[in-house]
Parts: sequence; structure tokens; C-alpha cells
Amino acid sequence: MFAYPLSEAVAWTTTLAALLALLEAARRARWGGSTFEHAVWALATAAVLLGQRMGVSLESGLQVQYLGSAFLALLVGYPRALLSMAGVLLIAPLLDSPPAGLPPLHSLHSWGLRMLVCGVMPVWVMWTIVQACKRLLPRNLFVFLLGCGLFGLLGSYMLQILTSASLYARLAPHPQRDFLDAFLPYALLLASGEAWLEGMIVTVLVVYVPGAVKLFDEGWYLRRQPTPPG
Repeated sequence: MFAYPLSEAVAWTTTLAALLALLEAARRARWGGSTFEHAVWALATAAVLLGQRMGVSLESGLQVQYLGSAFLALLVGYPRALLSMAGVLLIAPLLDSPPAGLPPLHSLHSWGLRMLVCGVMPVWVMWTIVQACKRLLPRNLFVFLLGCGLFGLLGSYMLQILTSASLYARLAPHPQRDFLDAFLPYALLLASGEAWLEGMIVTVLVVYVPGAVKLFDEGWYLRRQPTPPG
């Protein structure tokens, strides 16, 4: 994601929008869930936080890194994924040294925009894809595993990367000329690999621990359909 100063108007507007989304997520989150649900939530959040720290900063000011937000949405649901990403996007940059020329707390200034692009948007897209697959496609387990657990993740991450790229080209004071050649293909390639790996994890969890995947509706996909008469 970008690592350059934003205008005060953009910073405050995006922060306010992100906070409103978080308040709605906190209202919808099931705080009284089982111990197992909270354990999955904590482990998934910790894994994404660890992955976010493995990013590679480029000279352009952009960072190629693990994404993880859509995967979190599949595992723990829309509200909890937003709350987790808010913490991850706040904590992860503070654990690393800021890019050259930027103050140590610069990440707080851009947190709202990063939250909208790297948290709210991919999580919302993932949730929408899951609902669309249930409504429009056959009631088949592979619809979820492939449509949501592979292509849904890939589509969410592709949209996130392209949106980040568009914002960089529009808002950066001096966009790098080699951006499209250096960053974008590499980021899209890594996102494809991430979606493939996370898709395999989702498949294993659905088969052996279906309760660990919050957006997997076991009753819908595994319920025996009635045989038509005649």
C-alpha cells in the first residue's frame, strides 16, 4: 500500500468513513460466541498480522505484502474480519521502521484510507460473492470451494490491488514511471498464489472442521435436496 503523505481532507474523511464501518461491525459482531469461535478469530488475526509484517517495500513507496482480508472474512465473518483488519492495519506498520522521509506515526495519518481499501472493500466483496453464490448458483459444495474459496478470494484481492494502484497513480506526488512494469504484475502474481494457498486451507477446513469457516453455510450446501416426485 502507499506510504506517502495524504492531504488533511483525505485523511480525515477516510478515517471517519472507516470508523463508521467499524462501529457498524462492532454492533453486528457476535461477542458471545463459543470459545472455539473466539480461538479461530484470534489465530486468524494473528496469522494475518504476521503475514502483513513480511511485506517488501519498493523504491516507489509502495509495499508488496500479504493481503489476508478476504480470507479473514471467510473464516470469521464480515464484522469480525473488519475489526481484525482495523487492528492489523494499525499495529503492523508501527512494528516496522517508517519509510525514509516520513514521520514514525505516518501510518496513523493514512490508516483510514488503508482501512477502506485493504479492509472494508475486500471484506465486503468477499461477503457479497458468498451471498451471490448461494442465491444464483446450484447448491453444491464445489460452488463454495471454487466460487468462494478460490475465485472469490482471487477477485477480492485483484480488486484491492487495482484500487491501490489507481489511488497511487492519482494521489502520489510523483508516481514512479516503472510502476506498471515493476509493481503491478508482481503484486497480481503474489495475490494469485495467496488465493490458491488460502483456497486449499479453506477446503481442508470445510472438509475436516467446517465450523471453522464462518461463511460456509453447512446446512445449505450439505443438506440433502428433496427428490422431485415422479
